[in-house]
Amino acid sequence: MAAATGGLLALGLAVAACSRHDSTQPGTSAQPETSAPTSGPGRTGGLTEQSDEVDGMWVRRDVAYAPVSPAQRLDLYRPTPPPAADAAARDGAGLPVVITIHGGAFALGDKRDDLPVIHALVHAGYAVASLNYRLSAEARFPAAVQDVKAAVRWVRAHAADHGLDPDRIVASGASAGAYLAVMLGTTPGVAMYDDPALGNPGVSSAVQAVVDFYGPINFASMDDQVRANERCAVSDASHGRPDSPESRFLGRTVAAVPQLVRVASPLNYLGRAPLPPFHIEHGDADCTVPHRQSLELADALRAAGAPAVDVTIVPGAGHGGAFPTAERMPAVLAFLSRTVGH
Repeated sequence: MAAATGGLLALGLAVAACSRHDSTQPGTSAQPETSAPTSGPGRTGGLTEQSDEVDGMWVRRDVAYAPVSPAQRLDLYRPTPPPAADAAARDGAGLPVVITIHGGAFALGDKRDDLPVIHALVHAGYAVASLNYRLSAEARFPAAVQDVKAAVRWVRAHAADHGLDPDRIVASGASAGAYLAVMLGTTPGVAMYDDPALGNPGVSSAVQAVVDFYGPINFASMDDQVRANERCAVSDASHGRPDSPESRFLGRTVAAVPQLVRVASPLNYLGRAPLPPFHIEHGDADCTVPHRQSLELADALRAAGAPAVDVTIVPGAGHGGAFPTAERMPAVLAFLSRTVGH
């Protein structure tokens, strides 16, 4: 078992090295920006736009959290403007921050897609960092995982500047974004995902809780799980195809690279480090990402000793807009209150 694990890690490190070359290719999905990110030896990322007030929220947009790609930007939201540095030092208590990661089959989407969730979180008293990351047309796995890790490091390194609590960071995402949130929760200390070239080396990228809305977890089991759902069509079992979102994300056909699929799964890293609490939501009529992905994850997390694993399978709910996210937000907020406070 140890030899097999070592072999998978070696494969993963080789993939990580390849991703650095891929990331130099222009990506059609990256968001255009008017200014380049700034960088430094220890703290990467500059504020590229002025702060603003939107719908009762303070927001600072398009902050560069890493220097490699125009896609590496975040929007930072708070219920109120951050306190002055000296006031924050006297107070000693920053806001817990939820990092929201958009979905879009690893190929589409934008950090503003999650605005309803962002509104709910900010109006409940949380800060939110909403991320863009390199999409599959620009860079293959593990680039997106490395990006969200870099974003966590940036948030933690700059917490004092924005009145945030560096010890209360939550990862939340939907669909492909949920996969990335779960990877944040299951891979603390895994070197291949903390790329020092993306800034703030030595700063922890660990998170203290994870919220997973219908995320893919094990690309190898998705098609069998779709076939097992009588609500789904035979044609929905297409994740192993060369043109599937998961194959494009990996840069390889899922069905042809079982070792790489194992490296890319959060299940591969369980049991190596303490886990945070997880809150998982999925619909049983989801034929895009089968709900058994979430059940598979929950079983593995419990077996690995996760301190809390909340799972809700919503009857009749589908994927994306067919999932009742707004109705489920009270349960999410209750989970956050129990785990990171308010």
